Order: sequence, then structure tokens, then C-alpha cells
Amino acid sequence: MAVKYKAPKNIREKKSKINARKEFWIIFLIEAGLFLITSVLAVVSAFELNKLVKAQKIYLPKLSLQDFLFSFLFITFFVLLFISFKKASKFKELIYRGFFLITCFWGGMTVLNLFMPAFGAVLIMGILIIMWLEVPTVWVHDILITLGLAGTASFFGLGISPSIVIMLLVIFSFYDFIAVYKTKHMVAMAKEMIDKKVILGFIIPKEIKFFKNGLDKVKPGGNFLILGGGDIVFPNLLAVSVVPFGFLKALIIVLFSLIGSLFSYWIFINQKNKEPIPALPPVALFTIIGYFVALLLPL
Repeated sequence: MAVKYKAPKNIREKKSKINARKEFWIIFLIEAGLFLITSVLAVVSAFELNKLVKAQKIYLPKLSLQDFLFSFLFITFFVLLFISFKKASKFKELIYRGFFLITCFWGGMTVLNLFMPAFGAVLIMGILIIMWLEVPTVWVHDILITLGLAGTASFFGLGISPSIVIMLLVIFSFYDFIAVYKTKHMVAMAKEMIDKKVILGFIIPKEIKFFKNGLDKVKPGGNFLILGGGDIVFPNLLAVSVVPFGFLKALIIVLFSLIGSLFSYWIFINQKNKEPIPALPPVALFTIIGYFVALLLPL
């Protein structure tokens, strides 16, 4: 009679630790790659946009702190109201999908049209959107969200002063903490978006092969982690806001915000019970540190 071999407990524990370490570094590198690509794309796009602004070929809106906060509070009110309607499932899905597609198309066009004719930009975005609608996979989603977030940050970041962005980072860090741990409406909205397969953020697979999975495979506690769009856009707003003062200064802020994002992941992974955490506070802290470092360096 054959008896299945069972390794000793210490060997199993050692193997488990090795696998956990391997998973940590895979996710770490994928998150770093997605974050860095989006950030560099935002800064490079902002650099090109700033040239057009100086040449008076385009006009970018200037945003004050009051404008930004009023818009955010207005949107937050409707988001909370929206979440409270439990029965309007189909309508919610339509709204989520519409918002996702508009954001990604507009942001993607902002970026791509800086480096190619409008026809080429429309063609690329059109193909990606059709793929997302017909065969929604993780890699298509992440490409769309990368372009969407980079375009959003590059467009609005140039119209906001660094001091205002720093205040926004501090304010929204507190908001993120409250929305995750107190009111929990951010967690509820994230779960609902995952359920509707419309995620406004990066989907980070635990293995490279999971990039080809469909969005229906993305579940809480499964083979994927989610990094919200706000945790990417806000630090990039600060990086973009200093582009007129120096390209290298912006890149220093990008590197520090990347460290903050990875530190946030380290906090998440070292929890006893893997629960959603407010990712923005550590990202904001390192981004602000990066800003002051960039100010001090003679670049």
C-alpha cells in the first residue's frame, strides 16, 4: 500500500516562508513597475504640455484649494448617496463603467496626442476600450488605467501650485483614514466596483501569468491586490506641479512617492489579518519629503 509522503513540519514551514517571500517580491516589483510607468508618463506628458502652455498653444485651467475641495465634497456626497441605493444594481454598473471609460479615454488621449496624431491616439484608445468591453482582462485594464491616470495627473497638476497639492495630500490622507476605518464607505465602494468588474485603480496580480485573467477572476482575498487610483494620482499631482521648476525635481518626487507606495504595501502585507488599509497616508508622507528634498537640491 502506497503511503503519501508528508514533509516534516519545519521543512513545510521553511517552504511556506520561501513561497511567501517570493510572492512578496513579485507583487512588489509589479506594483513598482505600474506605479513608476504611470508616474514617469505623467511627468513626461506634463513636460510636453508645459511647452505648449509657454508657447500659448493651449490653456490649462488653474485650480484653487477651494475649487478642488468643493468639487470633491460635491462628488463625495453623491457617491455616498449612490452607495446607499442597494437595488439600482444595473444603473450603478452603467455609471461605474461610463465613468471608467470616460476617464481612461480622456486621460489616454491627453497623453497619446502629445506624441502622435489624433487619429493614431483615437485608434489606440478605441482598440483598448473595445477589448476591455468585449474581452476584459487584467492587462488591458491596467494599460487603460495607466493612461487614464497619467493623463489626469499631467493635465490638472500643471494648474495647481505645489503648496496647494501638499495641503490636499494632508487633507485626503486624513479622509482616506476615516473612509477606510471609520465610515468604511471606501471599502464598500471598492467591493461594489470589484463585483461590477469596474475598478478605478491598478489590479496587481500575485504572479505575472495572472495578467491574462479576466476581470471576473478578480476577487477580494484572491490572486490580486488593488491599489486605488487616488493613491496614484495625488502624489503625481505634486510631481507634475513642479515640472515648470525642473524636470529632475519632478522625478525625485516620483521616486519618493514610489517608496511611499511600496512602504504602504509592506504595511499591508505584514498585517496579521489582511484587511484593507488607507494607502495614501504613507504615500503622501514620502511624496512630501521628496518635494522638500527636491527643493534643497541644486537641480
